[in-house]
Amino acid sequence: MVTDDTSRATPKPRGSRTALWLGGLAALMFGFGFALAPLYSLLCDAVGIQSASADVARTVSGTEAPQARQVTVRFDTNVPADLPWEFSVDQPRLALHPGQMQEMTFHVRNRSNQTIVGRAIATVLPWQASAHFTKTECFCFQDQAVAPGESKELVVRFMVSPKLPDDIDALTLSYTFLRHAADPEHGPAPAPSNSKG
Repeated sequence: MVTDDTSRATPKPRGSRTALWLGGLAALMFGFGFALAPLYSLLCDAVGIQSASADVARTVSGTEAPQARQVTVRFDTNVPADLPWEFSVDQPRLALHPGQMQEMTFHVRNRSNQTIVGRAIATVLPWQASAHFTKTECFCFQDQAVAPGESKELVVRFMVSPKLPDDIDALTLSYTFLRHAADPEHGPAPAPSNSKG
């Protein structure tokens, strides 16, 4: 006698399939978060947007004499909610003359109880100013490992080119720190401590 195996198969509960889908989606989103910083660098290199490697390769010409006109550079610092770091800048804005080399100091503090490696992603706005903003030294050129409770001073040296279009008199240098993907030693982000000091 032939039996029908399919009739005896126990259907899987609908809830377990949904849980599998949701678990897979969560794992995918978690992996994407870790890969975001290197993917951004690859995208910048591919489309020619200012990136760390481009900044390193770029040289500052000594023939660009400083201009009399003044330009304001605003500084913006950002840290995602899952990265327990404090990130600030000495001055929120700086008035300068295009062609002058400038320096600004930033500060980062790890509020967690373990070392975390981060990478700062820099953006210059408006985008038309990006090609005229040169960083000769920047903490964003390499990963930053910050020990538990450690504070670090981070420096950027930069110049706004005299070729900056005349209709741009202010620009913003924005940094967002992201946990670097190559941080397998320390695992996922720990919960931030309650202390603010």
